[in-house]
Amino acid sequence: MWAKVPRPDTSYGTPLYIRKITLVLLQLLTAEEVIFCLDQWQEMQDGSNSQPLTTEKYDLKNNTESRKMPQEVSTLLTSKIYNNHYVDSVVCPSKVSVNFYNEYTEGGYYRKHVDSFKAFPKANNVFFDYGFTLCLDDEHEGGEFVLENEVGEIVYPLKRGQILIFPIIYPHSVNKVTSGSRKAIVGWMSSNVSYEQSYILKHVYQLNADAIKSLNEEMIVKSGVVQNYLIKHWST
Repeated sequence: MWAKVPRPDTSYGTPLYIRKITLVLLQLLTAEEVIFCLDQWQEMQDGSNSQPLTTEKYDLKNNTESRKMPQEVSTLLTSKIYNNHYVDSVVCPSKVSVNFYNEYTEGGYYRKHVDSFKAFPKANNVFFDYGFTLCLDDEHEGGEFVLENEVGEIVYPLKRGQILIFPIIYPHSVNKVTSGSRKAIVGWMSSNVSYEQSYILKHVYQLNADAIKSLNEEMIVKSGVVQNYLIKHWST
């Protein structure tokens, strides 16, 4: 679970916030799929895959990142994201970019920062709305993902296979790893709907899910029709 802490110092500047906004935290990968992703990471480290690794050690961050992703891993994650019913119904992704592995060994961290809307300068007219981090290893101390929103900071100690999808406008950081090794996959996605529309879709989705759970046939139909209409209308 996550814990709230007092509102942080924002003397570095006033963050941009949208109050009605969607965060997604869910189990995306099975244990077997996590192992597959870790095996691909190990192949890159062993040099059997030609993708280079870089180590970042300066004041902002201290971690190791891969500069490319194996196509098999990118295909797996992209498919899992697109085919997740909740993500598809609430975030409505139009483009998913699985970008790199990162690893934080003992003492590793990433200070507070905001990702760029246009993560790839050479990508014509590609702008991202959400970032995501996918946890591959939870056998470490520290290394929590920290997200700052309009009420303060939320600390997410992610579990293996969990993905956290968050608005790219939110400042975020990774706490210092005190023991063990934190491994994750990082990427971005574009959405067919605005943040405010996604927030509404989240609640319509929940209405539909509650109706299905209670076998309320009238509400199942009504909420389903509204959900489909909004997604179709807002995505065009």
